[in-house]
Amino acid sequence: MLDKFEWPNPEHEADDRIIRNVRTHGCHIAGIIGDEKGPPYAFSIGLFLNYGHPEIVIFGLTRSDSADFINDIRDRAAKGRLYAAGDVSDDLVPGYRFCFVDVPLERYGAYLGTAIWFYAKSPRPFPCLQLVWPDTEGRFPWQTACDVDVKRDQPLLSSFS
Repeated sequence: MLDKFEWPNPEHEADDRIIRNVRTHGCHIAGIIGDEKGPPYAFSIGLFLNYGHPEIVIFGLTRSDSADFINDIRDRAAKGRLYAAGDVSDDLVPGYRFCFVDVPLERYGAYLGTAIWFYAKSPRPFPCLQLVWPDTEGRFPWQTACDVDVKRDQPLLSSFS
């Protein structure tokens, strides 16, 4: 757990639920509905506080699939498995590789508002990784031949591409 972490002051019932989930389950998952401006996405709140693991953001999947990935990463972090920027992992879904990409601080405001609220009194900024999934041929969005739908559904928050 973070040293000198100060819990945020809840202003709404939803804030209480976030804090309760972080304390009880190790993290809260915020789901954002997609619209004409962008695809759906989800992000964790609490992985950094409870496990020293960067928060996770994932785009373009159903709310349920996103939650499954984040909860799987949470369970692994609880056992000491920490992912870092640049890691390519094949242990989340057999037969598929996933890449963890650093999310720059300047992109947080547009995508991670609730996490910013949660960590506002933290003595240091929380890190965040984007979990990037491949197309059916195993290509990531920054690769030229990657499926256009996969590229559309996963805006890359880093300049990694």
